[in-house]
Amino acid sequence: MARTAAYLSTGLSIALATATPATAKAKRVVCAPTTAFTTDLEYLDGYRVYTGPDGDSAVEPLRIPARIVPLLDTGKKLGVLDLPRGGDRAVQIFIGAADVDLPLHPAPYKEMFVLLGGSLTFKTAKFSAAMKPGSVLLFEDVDARVGHGGRVGPCGYVSLSIKPPQ
Repeated sequence: MARTAAYLSTGLSIALATATPATAKAKRVVCAPTTAFTTDLEYLDGYRVYTGPDGDSAVEPLRIPARIVPLLDTGKKLGVLDLPRGGDRAVQIFIGAADVDLPLHPAPYKEMFVLLGGSLTFKTAKFSAAMKPGSVLLFEDVDARVGHGGRVGPCGYVSLSIKPPQ
């Protein structure tokens, strides 16, 4: 919990190089300390609450490990937390790097994508929209020829991915 609290209190700072190589200075973007999720997160601490043998609520520590996977063909990494499954439903938290162009691609499976933090510009071949925390995308374009993609903002993003039961 201390690691999570440290992220909540310090926020995420990202240095962005300026467009002109002649200057060695960098712009500094300071992202609001609204989330515990960063691309270097190793695990998420919490508690499992369940009904104990006496019929009352019982609690035990819960640690959900993160894994790092390639972010499409961008050369960047994506942090993934696989949350406990419920039936056929899979729920994951994705932690995306800042300032990444996401190539157009069809959805690998039907999914509800909820943006929890950061920002991105969502795009298809014929549409573009700015997404902010609380925005929802319901991906059903599993058989699309071109698909969807976009551009991740300067603070990266954190999203909740919910794969419905099949």
